[in-house]
Amino acid sequence: MRKITYFVPYPELAPVVRRLMDQPCYKGVFANASIKYFPRMYDLEVEDGCDLVIARGYSIHVIRERFNGAIVEIPITGSDIVNAIAQCREHTDCQKIGLIGDYSNMKDIQSMSSLFNINFVVYVIDNPDQIEDMVKRAIEEGCDALISGSHANKCVIKNGFKVYSGIIENSEEAIGRALNSAASLLKNMEYEANQMEFLRLLAENVTDGLIFVDDRERIGIANANVGRIFPNRRPVAGKGFQESFPFMAKNYLKACREKQHLDNEIYRTRDMNIAVDFTPVMIGGEYKGMIITIHDIGRLQQREAQIRSKLNEMGLYAKYQFSDIIHQSPVMEHVIERAEKFAAVTSNVLIYGETGTGKELVAQSIHNASKRKSGPFVAINCASFPENLLESELFGYEEGAFTGAVKGGKPGLFEQAHGGTLFLDEVSELPVSFQGKLLRVLQEREVRRVGGKKVVKIDVRIIAATNKNLKQMTLDGLFREDLLYRLDVLNLPLPPLRKRREDIRLLAEHYLMEYKEQFETCADHFTEDAMTLLSSYPFMGNIRELRNIVERISVTAQDTAVQVLDVEESLGLGEYDRQIQTAGQVGRIQDQAAAPAYIRNIQKEEIERLLKECGYNKSEVARRLGLNRTTLWRKMGKMGLL
Repeated sequence: MRKITYFVPYPELAPVVRRLMDQPCYKGVFANASIKYFPRMYDLEVEDGCDLVIARGYSIHVIRERFNGAIVEIPITGSDIVNAIAQCREHTDCQKIGLIGDYSNMKDIQSMSSLFNINFVVYVIDNPDQIEDMVKRAIEEGCDALISGSHANKCVIKNGFKVYSGIIENSEEAIGRALNSAASLLKNMEYEANQMEFLRLLAENVTDGLIFVDDRERIGIANANVGRIFPNRRPVAGKGFQESFPFMAKNYLKACREKQHLDNEIYRTRDMNIAVDFTPVMIGGEYKGMIITIHDIGRLQQREAQIRSKLNEMGLYAKYQFSDIIHQSPVMEHVIERAEKFAAVTSNVLIYGETGTGKELVAQSIHNASKRKSGPFVAINCASFPENLLESELFGYEEGAFTGAVKGGKPGLFEQAHGGTLFLDEVSELPVSFQGKLLRVLQEREVRRVGGKKVVKIDVRIIAATNKNLKQMTLDGLFREDLLYRLDVLNLPLPPLRKRREDIRLLAEHYLMEYKEQFETCADHFTEDAMTLLSSYPFMGNIRELRNIVERISVTAQDTAVQVLDVEESLGLGEYDRQIQTAGQVGRIQDQAAAPAYIRNIQKEEIERLLKECGYNKSEVARRLGLNRTTLWRKMGKMGLL
């Protein structure tokens, strides 16, 4: 509650002021107001903690010398003077009236002389020290009545002058106007105080150091974190910025001169690295100062680690980078180079590739190499949800939207991915009826929760993946063409493992060592024959299948070196397939006579026909031909069908 003091020049005024202050329109405003009478002007004292003073006349001069707070002055109005003259005429037959005071703000005051048909003289006083001399002068010049403020009246009484002395009293209307001004001023003071407290709390709760330097290069604000970052420096508020932080002067002056924002200027102070931002404050095109934000780099790194940890717990964190993609093949090197270019922009990406080729690994790598790397990475397998659940999962839902909806509702994956990347795996499995809803979100960049009315703006990059030909699906009416255009802005085909056989050795050795450490098994390398046999396998399940096979080998191998027999058993090769030579002649039968004639006579055209009939299901083709799957893929390899 603001503390207010109303100074009254004569005691009779106090109850009038209190009555006006207690009006309902000022409820609570003047609850902490005191009304004080001061017999002598220079005895006037303003108590400590006072926020606002209301006074009139020459007492204002004394108050200004002793008080730096807000002051509301009660003006002397023309009607107040007229009332004082009328009182004078009632009590005396005066011939000449002297009006003593400073009435420079009143127009045509001399016209009152003709109004009352009386000799009327104004004696102007510039400061309170002139009051007594001016009273004496007025009397010497023949004034037989004086009208003035309370201080001139007291001077007449003190000196025993034999003249009428009337006090100009404020009307209730003038006092009311002053109280209205005081109430408005108090309201503004409260608002400004709240704003300043808000800014103070904001500055103190920012984890960075925050300094405001005014246009005279003086530090106006420095929050507590500045002292934490620079513990050996004294409080800097009020000092010159260049004097306090000379090592920042060059960039500070550059930002001042160019009126341009400078980001992440790096300095080392003591044993700490800091990053500093310089932000010029421009109001109405004029430079008003500089906001300087100081980041403790070590603390930023800790905070980033904490955020990443929490995102990881929520499953909203991309852990893979391009350096995690094990390869040496030129085709894969080209894929990575292309993906790195995609990471530099924000366009949507569509990744094509068979099952197990590492589509999500590449998607995470693109995210982590992009400007969105500090944002969430949210992944969803579109084939895992029926349409009704898919909508609530992606768009979220409000409380009560459906039976079982959690209290308070739930944000969807689009909202969770705001500022980051949403990975739509197996996007080809989206129901056609749902594709239109997804298209609208991608077009409008906003989402509405199920059962909700509020629209939420989103900033999300889409990376989609599929193992099917979406263009063919659009021709078959299974995928919307307009949605395909939204997703397929940048496209990235991933080669199957059989098209990058140079990478099989690297991958197999990597996984073997990984499982050795995980399972504490003995196998830690492949013999050349074993690796040759493994490298000849078609891996229709791609890297995922290779990883499973190496895991099986790691568990079953009996020695540190993985042998051919270990690979054969893990691949499930039969007695016939063990006749395959591994010394550079994989796929060649040692004894052609040992192979049944019907196997040797199977033609390429027959295999091609069966592949089409069986939907390229090689296990079914092998069953119809009476072959095991491994024999089939070797024949297909010879015929160029892989």
